[in-house]
Amino acid sequence: MVETLEAVRRRPGMYVGNLHDGSAVTNMALELVANAVDRALVGDCSRLDVQVEDDDSIVVGDDGPGIAADGGDGRRSLAEILERRFERPTVDGHRPHVHLGFGGAGLAAVNALSERFEIVTVHAGRRATGRYSRGVPLETLRVESTTSPSGTRIRFRADPQIFVPTAPSRATLFKRLKDLSFLLPQLRLSWTGAGEHHGRGLAELVALSCGDVIGGVAQRRAVVEGPEGPVDVEVALAWGEGSTDPPIFHTFVNLARTVDGTHLDGLLDALRGFFPRRGAVARRVGLSAAVAVVLADVQSGRPVRENLRTPAALPAVKEVTTEALRAWAERWPAAARQIRARGLAG
Repeated sequence: MVETLEAVRRRPGMYVGNLHDGSAVTNMALELVANAVDRALVGDCSRLDVQVEDDDSIVVGDDGPGIAADGGDGRRSLAEILERRFERPTVDGHRPHVHLGFGGAGLAAVNALSERFEIVTVHAGRRATGRYSRGVPLETLRVESTTSPSGTRIRFRADPQIFVPTAPSRATLFKRLKDLSFLLPQLRLSWTGAGEHHGRGLAELVALSCGDVIGGVAQRRAVVEGPEGPVDVEVALAWGEGSTDPPIFHTFVNLARTVDGTHLDGLLDALRGFFPRRGAVARRVGLSAAVAVVLADVQSGRPVRENLRTPAALPAVKEVTTEALRAWAERWPAAARQIRARGLAG
């Protein structure tokens, strides 16, 4: 299915969400970020920068392979990507495709809903430059030879005829970028008001959440074959020294933060199985844990998508978490004994 950009402008909320609270513009920015993340997942992109300028323009730049002006190898040309919206799968070399915003609006939708849209992309020694307003090209796409390194830089400003305000929700956007810095340690991220972030995975996230760690961080990443396909699981758990705080759980599905679901159930099942049942609640005191799953079959609970209900996630996460805890106990036996002792008396 191919949609004209006029159709996107007639019903913009269908493609990017709420037009009046900043979330739609945030989703437009995340759509550009998702393209770079897709390339990072296959090892083609190592740097991503996002800037929000004083006039609400958003600039997203990466060092990925760029976009081929003429397409080829089953890919659409740059003009097609920017001027027509397709409902067919993206050729990105991995599965599932990343959607960080409202649900994969595509560059064409962002272009259509922008007062100004400018792109410079370098691919295989050729630089393509384009300028648009509300989806209409202001000049012929310019393509020239270059010795510059590959990459893409897009600058857009949301159309004030459609969006009030035209600014993104900075807090939401930057929170998503910070999450990505932990979920994708291979990608160096920077954004307005922050230096470069190069996370060390979920282990760093839980360590920051709980302060001084008892022993070390239990962590593991593995792909578990499930009935509906592979489930990529990463878990990390740590206990804070002297902490009496309730447990903190960070949960993610396909790079998006969630609030509950079968992936968290799997982590909790592993904790219950690894430690004796008596005093189980006490052993969660001071705990900081994170679990991230990537899977093709995402079944979400209602009314929000932040509740994962895919059954295959539970046994996969339980298996990986149990292995992480076993390796942690072997490496830091004193820490394991300290946690096991909690709640046994009385």
